[in-house]
Amino acid sequence: MQEQPAKAVPEITKKDLRAVTLRWLFFNTSAFNWERMQHIAFAWSLLPVLKKLYPGREELGAALKRHMVFFNTEMTIGSPIIGAIAAIERQKAAGEEIADETINAIKSGLMGPFAAIGDSLWASAVNAILLSFAMSMALQGNILGPVIYAIAWIALTWYMMSTGINLGYRLGVDVLDSEFLTPQTIERVTRSLNILGLVVVGALSATFVSLSTPIQWTLQQKATTLQSILDGMMPKFLPLLWVGLVWYLHQFRNWSIMKLLGFTIVVGFVGSLLKIF
Repeated sequence: MQEQPAKAVPEITKKDLRAVTLRWLFFNTSAFNWERMQHIAFAWSLLPVLKKLYPGREELGAALKRHMVFFNTEMTIGSPIIGAIAAIERQKAAGEEIADETINAIKSGLMGPFAAIGDSLWASAVNAILLSFAMSMALQGNILGPVIYAIAWIALTWYMMSTGINLGYRLGVDVLDSEFLTPQTIERVTRSLNILGLVVVGALSATFVSLSTPIQWTLQQKATTLQSILDGMMPKFLPLLWVGLVWYLHQFRNWSIMKLLGFTIVVGFVGSLLKIF
């Protein structure tokens, strides 16, 4: 990137970054598609900054076109990417020679590491923990369960996104040099978070997945139940088998969530009629 005589460009304010955060919070997967994934959402979220930096119609159109390329990352932990690109766009608007390919290369270089950490931390751990509280309240008939989950999720996500976008804007292109994004750090953090996510999911499965069998038989005038044998082998053995089956069908057979839900309902209904479950 070669420096050119600086042009006067508007300052990007906290209000502008709040507008970007608000758009990214609610529209991060809008117009999502399998060809370019979050490209439209990224450009739309960055639009308040781009409009300020490029008041001309042609310049604004070129800036939007620049961001209509493939982009996909975890929405919350990956939010610093948007802030960093906003800072780089301001440098470009000020006259620095920054090629479009350079900007897209920065996005491509950042979205993978942030996605690896974000998927492990946010999707697997934080969401699961919040859901555990909400489901526990809902199962007790407390209507505040889903309400508290929605409020807590939005508040926490807003805080993380706002912090990330502002941090990314302050760092700009220097975010690439962060020690947090080294391959060794990402591998260690991702491994640790995956373990945490598995522990959380295991605890949730044991707590909220209920499956037992009433099958019994009499031998030498003594009734024996299959459930007691399974409990002696391993408590919650049937829920573990069911969670393993659902995971297998989703991971290796590409069953959708709706298909798995329907399959669960059918198995439960038929098992109840046959007095198997």
